[in-house]
Amino acid sequence: MKKILIALFLIIDFTSLFSQGGGIISGIVKDKKTDEPLPGVNIILEDKSGGTTDLNGYYNIKTNKEGKQVITFNYVGYKEYKHVVNIIPEETIKLNVYLEEDIKLIDEIVVSASRFEQKLSEITVSMEVIKPKLIENNNVINMDAAINRVPGIDIIGDQPSIRGGSGYSYGAGSRVLLLVDDMPLISPDAGDIKWNFLPVENVSQIEILKGAASALFGSSALNGVINVRTAFPKNEPETKVTIYNGLYMNPKRKELKWWGHTQPLFVGSNIFHMQRIKNFDIVIGAHGFSDSGYREYETEERLRGNFNLRYRFPNKKNMFAGINGNFM
Repeated sequence: MKKILIALFLIIDFTSLFSQGGGIISGIVKDKKTDEPLPGVNIILEDKSGGTTDLNGYYNIKTNKEGKQVITFNYVGYKEYKHVVNIIPEETIKLNVYLEEDIKLIDEIVVSASRFEQKLSEITVSMEVIKPKLIENNNVINMDAAINRVPGIDIIGDQPSIRGGSGYSYGAGSRVLLLVDDMPLISPDAGDIKWNFLPVENVSQIEILKGAASALFGSSALNGVINVRTAFPKNEPETKVTIYNGLYMNPKRKELKWWGHTQPLFVGSNIFHMQRIKNFDIVIGAHGFSDSGYREYETEERLRGNFNLRYRFPNKKNMFAGINGNFM
């Protein structure tokens, strides 16, 4: 009797094993360009089953779900590949896949290196590009604080030095040329830069050319160039508002505390808006700052405004006329 029950159990189990349905997907995953097998490729089906390729790029996946499924191949440095397979019970589907590399080139457009627009990847000189996100995320109040974060640049006494190419000699200039939209902003008396005058709220990008550029920009650029490019509107309007504040703590020496029971404060705000109205591009920005100062009688208060106006001629591509302004 026991032998009959065991035989029946084995028959039932054997039958259920082949009645589960589903099928098998197998194949090899290779590089599309080199035709070399890719090990460790992640393979996922809709029913959450899957696996990875072996050292020879081979895979063999068993799935219990019948019908059409989307199979996805993922590999670091390669584009994701998806394919629809029709799972037939007890059949093996051969699917060889060729993955394509996902190379992202640097497509930043710069003008400081050659006085005309080029891709950053095509520039043969050393150049850094600062984007507005760096300024926003670090709550930069003045432009010199953002530029001072770039490796190889030191700002001493408001005068920049690139890779130690110039010493500190206030009044003689540091031979680093500052431009705003290709217009020089070096003071004529001391050859220094008025950092507070630069529109932090209206920046498209800051291009820093590390190295002599006097052949293109004159003797003021013997140690490099800092070119601040202001923004112009995109298809969608954009508005940014930034408010920041802080306070000064008490000095260690009580004799130096000139204020009463209220700590001295500094507070500032930036407002920026840009928009396209038909063929007109409008950019306006404003900045306000008030600082009680840490030392007595060293208060600072300023207001700054800037605007970019541009008209794009509808019948002539890449032709426009405009005016930019900045006042403080």
